Amino acid sequence: MNQATAHFVESMDPLRSSVVAGVKELYYHSKALHLYPWGLLESNKHLSKHSDQAPNKRPILFVHGMIHNRSAFFPMKKYLRKLGFRNLYSMNYSTRHGSLIGMVEDVSQRVEQILERTGADEVDIVAHSLGGLVARYYMSLGQGRGKVRQLVTLGSAHKGTSASVLLRLFLSGSLFRDLRRKSYFINTLNETQIPKDSRIVSIYSKNDWTVWPHHSCHLDSTPGQNFSNCCIESTGHVGLLYNSLVFESVRDHLSVDSF
Repeated sequence: MNQATAHFVESMDPLRSSVVAGVKELYYHSKALHLYPWGLLESNKHLSKHSDQAPNKRPILFVHGMIHNRSAFFPMKKYLRKLGFRNLYSMNYSTRHGSLIGMVEDVSQRVEQILERTGADEVDIVAHSLGGLVARYYMSLGQGRGKVRQLVTLGSAHKGTSASVLLRLFLSGSLFRDLRRKSYFINTLNETQIPKDSRIVSIYSKNDWTVWPHHSCHLDSTPGQNFSNCCIESTGHVGLLYNSLVFESVRDHLSVDSF
């Protein structure tokens, strides 16, 4: 068990990197809005027994972030399917009610469905933003202990975020308080051991202005924990869902059976 940090640095200075990330973020926001209607309906197709011959050792569940839907992962799933990955599943769940426990329950139900229909004992999860914290709670504290082998998060504020106060403007519930730095929820999550033989990988960007400060996404290793960090430069929060370096990192992590 160990911790490692990988930096995927594009060859440009910090100022230019920040400008490029900002321009890309506007473009990817428009792209996400274009795809959003196509993700409103759930998809339960192609739930089949998982093959040992697939590059991914376990079925993969993709969990979207705040006020999004399963369309968030259309580009990544397309990329992985071309590489032969199989049993790639997504889900829709509501975030507007602001209940983290309600979100965790939704993830739990989807995982149970996947395990039952594929015959697998575990899944891997790839989650964006808030989805990463929901999945981590399920993996570490909920009924998901022992059912999630790897959790790969994209732009998830594992240490909370100072921007959480803005959530009060458009979400009900206590989510804004739960996601602030050093909140009871965040402290409990970071003090709880993840299951043995499981791993969490945090992929994040230095130019992510949605989760602020960006180092809130950095996982700190403690004895017995297996955490990895991957830092991307010139992309933003939504851009993590479209970035080729992110795709490659996810591919590499989900292609291994041991770590």
